Amino acid sequence: MAEADARTRRRAVLLWSAVGVLLLAAFAAGLGAVQRTYYSPSGFVQAFAGSIASHDVAAALAMPGAAPTAAALESAHLPTGASRELLRSDVLPSIEDIRITSDSAGTDGVHTVVVHAVADGRSVSASFRVRQTGSVLGLLPTWSFASTPLAISRIAVAHATTFSVRGHVLSPRAASPKQPAGAFTVSADYLVLPLAPLELSHTSAFLRAAPVVAAVSPGSITETTVDAEPTPSFTSAVQKEVNAFLDRCAEQHVLQPAGCPFGIEIDDRVQGDPTWSMSTYPVVRLRPGDTSWTTDRMTGVAHLKVTVQSLFDGSVSTRSDAEPFAMSLSSVTIRSDGSLAIVVAQ
Repeated sequence: MAEADARTRRRAVLLWSAVGVLLLAAFAAGLGAVQRTYYSPSGFVQAFAGSIASHDVAAALAMPGAAPTAAALESAHLPTGASRELLRSDVLPSIEDIRITSDSAGTDGVHTVVVHAVADGRSVSASFRVRQTGSVLGLLPTWSFASTPLAISRIAVAHATTFSVRGHVLSPRAASPKQPAGAFTVSADYLVLPLAPLELSHTSAFLRAAPVVAAVSPGSITETTVDAEPTPSFTSAVQKEVNAFLDRCAEQHVLQPAGCPFGIEIDDRVQGDPTWSMSTYPVVRLRPGDTSWTTDRMTGVAHLKVTVQSLFDGSVSTRSDAEPFAMSLSSVTIRSDGSLAIVVAQ
């Protein structure tokens, strides 16, 4: 009887020992899974990328080492006065298929974690530097970015004053006011998130810029130019103004209309008033100059009809001549109210 009880107790001890071993193994496996998923460099970066993909900018910037403090930006040799206007959820692209492709540790203990993703159909990647900062209960390591994961997008707008991103219109001059008042190209630095390339463009009544993509790498400065070009409406509006200017010139009943590109000198005596009319208007083709839109040399033809008396024999005749001329526009600017300021080159 006693021997049977002893065998029963031994079996119970063995059973519970086995259960204990299994529980310890399960705990260790679970702890390892938690560590890999949430408390590893890859897990840390995955969470950051996931916040960006969820358009949760606040959560992304709240992660250790992600906030764009002056110290973090200075350490990365980035400008500290960059605008934060693009650190917003409603300008971010659709991000999916986030994958950690490598995690390598350096001799200084800093891990370099490489992430690939797809943003609005474009393949993107970024490398992040992560370091351990401590642990939870001495078992689960905690992590922080060793250098800022953000970047600077230096956006220039050529020949216009604003750019658009996902329906939002931004002004580089507002972000960086210390620019020459008459600058034909304005630019500013913007803090931006990685893995989130931004499509920039410009559309207005007279100007249009083809979309360009501003993609960045963590800790970098990337330059992007939004190049605005004249629309057909702009060219037509300038052509209309040029034609009207020449028509006003033709209304002057003198041989050399004041401030106009055409005129003639006649040695004989003029009888009556000369009459000008336009035969061919110059064709406007705008191009960017240093400070405004300009044109190259344009040619046209005016027509003059005038009665003259010869100083040699006194005979009277009527001249009806085509008078070719050339002109150019030294400056064409778009005023804030949408009207045009045009200067004819002298």
